[in-house]
Amino acid sequence: VFDIVPGPETGSFKVKTRFLGVEMEEFLLKYQDLLQLQYEGVAVMKMFDKAKINVNLLIFLLNKKFFKK
Repeated sequence: VFDIVPGPETGSFKVKTRFLGVEMEEFLLKYQDLLQLQYEGVAVMKMFDKAKINVNLLIFLLNKKFFKK
C-alpha cells in the first residue's frame, strides 16, 4: 500500500509504503522531478527498487488528489 501525503516543501510529497500493515520505506518525491521525467519521455520509474510506477498516472493521481480546485 502506498500512502502519499504532502511533504515539508511546496511541490513535494512523502510516499510511505506498507506491507501487511508494517511500514516498510519512506521516500520524498518532488513534483518537478516527475515533470522532468515526463518531459524526457520516461514512461515508468522504479520506486524503492521494488515497484515500477507509471509516471503519467502518478502525475494524474497527484493532480487529482492535491491540486484539484
